[in-house]
Amino acid sequence: MLASPREMDLYLKGRCAHFHDGLSGRAIARDFGICRDSVAKMLAYSEPPGYQQTTPIKRPKLDAFTDQIDSWLSEGKERSRMSSSSNGRGDKSAYTAGHPK
Repeated sequence: MLASPREMDLYLKGRCAHFHDGLSGRAIARDFGICRDSVAKMLAYSEPPGYQQTTPIKRPKLDAFTDQIDSWLSEGKERSRMSSSSNGRGDKSAYTAGHPK
């Protein structure tokens, strides 16, 4: 992962402060206003390692059933199209609002 120019500049300044100027990690953290863990990472790697996923992404519990759910949804769309062409109430009952056929 590429680091931004600002991040890279901070990274280089932190490493230079430690290796050339002899500042401790705690002093670098204080001077630059960053966490000591970040300083330790700066000193351990020559360039920013970026984000690394430590655990695999958890899939949803319904993942095994997505095909069935998709088929139900498509069936529901077909049913709603069929029922909308009936008497406007969504079903084909013989309701005539009191008027005989």
